[in-house]
Amino acid sequence: MKAIIKTDEKPGSFAVREVPVPKPNPGEVLVQIKATGLCYTDMSILEGTYKGRKPVPIPMIMGHEAAGLIAEVGGQVDTLEVGQRVGFEALGGCGKCYNCRTGNKNMCTDWNHIGITYDGTFAEYMVISADLVHALPDNVQFADAALLEPLSLVVRSIEHVQPGIGESAVIVGPGTVGLLHLQALAAAGASRLIVVGLDVDKIRFGIAEKLGATDIVNASTQDPVEAVRDITAGRGADIVIETASSPRVWDFLLDMAAARGRISCFGLYPESNFKPLVLIRSGVTLYGDVAFLQRHFIRSIQWLASGKVSGQALVTKRFTLEQAPEAFEAFKHKETVKCLFEP
Repeated sequence: MKAIIKTDEKPGSFAVREVPVPKPNPGEVLVQIKATGLCYTDMSILEGTYKGRKPVPIPMIMGHEAAGLIAEVGGQVDTLEVGQRVGFEALGGCGKCYNCRTGNKNMCTDWNHIGITYDGTFAEYMVISADLVHALPDNVQFADAALLEPLSLVVRSIEHVQPGIGESAVIVGPGTVGLLHLQALAAAGASRLIVVGLDVDKIRFGIAEKLGATDIVNASTQDPVEAVRDITAGRGADIVIETASSPRVWDFLLDMAAARGRISCFGLYPESNFKPLVLIRSGVTLYGDVAFLQRHFIRSIQWLASGKVSGQALVTKRFTLEQAPEAFEAFKHKETVKCLFEP
């Protein structure tokens, strides 16, 4: 089978190679990958900048967002069968530590993660533990289900911030996670949906408007705090979703929030400027979290099945595995919201 492999520690190094189709062990299934998404984490692994709880084993097949068909079932698996359409969780905990035993496997310090600690989804087939695999409803297409992993993060985030009908929300960073939040917040009844980005986000601004954004703020030419305050009659936003890939957003993030606002953070960077006095005086609640739990993944499938949230709406380019160089370049230059590989 073909697979995209991070070949060595050198930044940007990869190869598309023929490798053996893996065999499922007891408790595992073999999935034929039908659609798999490219994300910021994949790119950080490609460039050698990823900082996780465990080192990335190299060489390794990249990728962790995907959906497909059950191609083979290992022993001791009686909940799945060959031919089923499935999506699957990316992370499994050790099952033994305090966090796992209290239902928070995403906080396990010994977790394993597809495409980060073992071979991932940028391949024609992959093996995965059956307890991470979920059947898809008939009306959920593979191109939608390939975004179940980032959508599960959004379910977790919405669970934290608890949007109310008529509230205002700011989304800083119109990438995949940001635009999935946009759809979820619209479905939850938010009345003002403000998307903040930069000049390079022109394509993404257009998609945001189609998905229900009421206001677009270009931080390359506008003061984002002044713009958000103007739009919200001076109050600031009830909810702020931070999905930018730059720590510079913290220069203004807290100033966007209304008194008693809620901020959900996604940016993956080790340091940034922070204003504790603003946090204290405004009574803002700041939510940080990582990955997701099984209930979030199950709910994300329900979201897609409802038609209230679309994954395909964010898919702007599709590639074969052999076109990996073009896909990586398109991502780097923000020519797309979501790239899909369709093996």
